[in-house]
Amino acid sequence: MKTYYEIEQGTEDWHKIRWAKVGGTLSNGLFIDSDTLLMNILSMATEEFQHTDGFTSAEMERGHELEPFARKELSTYIGVELLECGWLQSLDNELIGISPDGINFDETISAEIKCPGAKKHIKTILENKIPSDNIHQCLHYFTINPKLEKHYFCSFRPESNIRKLFVTELTRNSAVDIGWVIKGKVKEDRGKGLKEYVCNIPDIRTVQEWVDVAKNSANKLKVELIEKINELNF
Repeated sequence: MKTYYEIEQGTEDWHKIRWAKVGGTLSNGLFIDSDTLLMNILSMATEEFQHTDGFTSAEMERGHELEPFARKELSTYIGVELLECGWLQSLDNELIGISPDGINFDETISAEIKCPGAKKHIKTILENKIPSDNIHQCLHYFTINPKLEKHYFCSFRPESNIRKLFVTELTRNSAVDIGWVIKGKVKEDRGKGLKEYVCNIPDIRTVQEWVDVAKNSANKLKVELIEKINELNF
């Protein structure tokens, strides 16, 4: 893994280093059987980088403003100073990397920080787990950083009168459910004759097992990208 502490997130250099890469935002595509991620990366890889200001929502502005305060609160909570870093680049596969919201000096601890609205913040606290739309991003940290031992997900809302900081920890042995898997079919008699029903169960694996899935998917993506580019150049 190569670290880019000198790059500031949100700048043109930051956008450029992330161009045609699978970062945290796109990482859910590594767990989906679809060509959407391939087309997304291919569309960038076949063009020169062009920097645009892009759309910035009120939620994005809020997160940008509050993140330094959240990082400080989280550092105090876990007793470890978390630093800013622009980009972590995988050395195993140049297509994948991540922009950490916080990472410690020896790069064994990292953090994903969210500063959500009131509804999502309180829902996260009540469910006491990483939201489903953030879990892939957290797994991606372990995929990119082979030294990573602990990762913290943090939901920070300073307006809360109940609990402004929610923190949960992941290690490579943590059990994680990222969705449902079709296990098979069962037959039941519910008074109207025998009927067949699909039986779904949570797909629970360790963080490391999910990392292996993501790495295999990223390697497959790399091969398919090369094939598509060669096909386009033929």
